[in-house]
Amino acid sequence: MKRLQLTLIATILAVFAQAQDIVAAKPAILEVYLMKTDVTQLVMTSREMSVTYDGLQMNGTLDLSTLQADDPVLVNLLDSAQADRITFTGVLPEGKFVFHDSMNEQFTVETEVNYGDLESHIVVSFDVSNRRSSIANTFDISCTGSLSLSADLGISRQTGLDDRISFRFSQNLQTKSY
Repeated sequence: MKRLQLTLIATILAVFAQAQDIVAAKPAILEVYLMKTDVTQLVMTSREMSVTYDGLQMNGTLDLSTLQADDPVLVNLLDSAQADRITFTGVLPEGKFVFHDSMNEQFTVETEVNYGDLESHIVVSFDVSNRRSSIANTFDISCTGSLSLSADLGISRQTGLDDRISFRFSQNLQTKSY
């Protein structure tokens, strides 16, 4: 009987502990930096990139229609896209993405990128800042990385752009405890 009571109490505590944290994640703000062959820098942006964190698993989706570009070369590149979106996944290192009193936690994540039928792996560098208020624990996330137009996105035609592109996205994530 005592074993049943202990099991019941442990189950209730485990369910209650998991129910304490509510995660609120804002869409990530993405900036993509490209260079023309004449060394002119171009930028595309999206304010609607979805990045979610389930435990240590990161999952993201970029709908290419959300990218904003003013330059005709970039508009042409987006119009000729072979797929509608880019998805990515990665596993965050244990102990690096938890709330604690350090100002910044820096780490890298090997990330699988899927675009149409292509799958590639890139490294994304994280810089996570923490702060606590009476209402929530807040994580300010800033990520950087780069990828290849040809190897990672399968763009083999001449675009007038350097093959290597860089990106940066930032996001705010909150965990609340009751």
